[in-house]
Amino acid sequence: MKIKRLISKYRRALLIALAYYVLLLGLAVYLTTSETYRERGPYLTPLIPSNDQYVEVTLILSVFAPISALIGGLVGGYLLAPAFLFAHKKILGSKLLYGIQDRPQPQTFKKIMRGYYPALLAVNINTIILFSAPWILDLILNREFAESGGSVYSTIYVPGFLVLLMFTVGLGTLIFSPTWFLTDAGVVYSNEERVAGTDQPVEGRTVGGRFTDFLRGYAGIGVVFSYLQFLSVYISEQVIPPNPIDVIIFLVIFLGLPIFLLIGVIPSLILLDMTKAHRIRFVRNFAEKMGITDFVKFSLEKIDR
Repeated sequence: MKIKRLISKYRRALLIALAYYVLLLGLAVYLTTSETYRERGPYLTPLIPSNDQYVEVTLILSVFAPISALIGGLVGGYLLAPAFLFAHKKILGSKLLYGIQDRPQPQTFKKIMRGYYPALLAVNINTIILFSAPWILDLILNREFAESGGSVYSTIYVPGFLVLLMFTVGLGTLIFSPTWFLTDAGVVYSNEERVAGTDQPVEGRTVGGRFTDFLRGYAGIGVVFSYLQFLSVYISEQVIPPNPIDVIIFLVIFLGLPIFLLIGVIPSLILLDMTKAHRIRFVRNFAEKMGITDFVKFSLEKIDR
């Protein structure tokens, strides 16, 4: 019965992920067997036990990126959620009232989009590394790329970007996961005491939500600059495909990368959701040590004037 409940809860997410993996695998098989794409050049990285570029890209998007997201989600949440809560209460929490809001747990899984902003952040981190610390590519890329000729874009930036995803997807999830831990645990605060005697409105919100707004803003703005930087290199290298179809394919892959990464890490988001009960206990136990023990409820009450 438990297996049935799990399948029912995650059915939609699993179907989306399955369709993505089937498409990815089918594309890899086509590219590795097609006469047109027989000339594939050197392999991408010595970090993956394969000498075929298309197999490597498939493994990065379907195996290594999701594993990276899962590790980042668990490590970041368990290590940084207490630090986030401590910083909020000790630095920002002067005259704030804290509590725990206990909400009924949903029977459906509606947190697929949690992976979107970590994916944006991964794209942003990739770009920062590529343009400010290119020496890292010497550690992870096959040296034959730098010696194969062609544009810097095609021989360094694109391969380096793909290989870096194995690490930066996990890093993006690591940074965001503490906010998920705090939000799921229902740690909330109100400024009612702080605004007493003033004309400022009373507000109540989650601690995780405060950090989420900041991180989402950074990820959203950062990815815009990342795309502009990549496009400027793409155009300056004069590697624009002459075929309009190739241009469309490039734009779909380029602009849709965060969505592809989001779908690819769905299994990791499901596994993180399955640990929710333990994560809630972990955060609430730490909150209790900081004196946050009261269960509270927010409500918007209509009054007569």
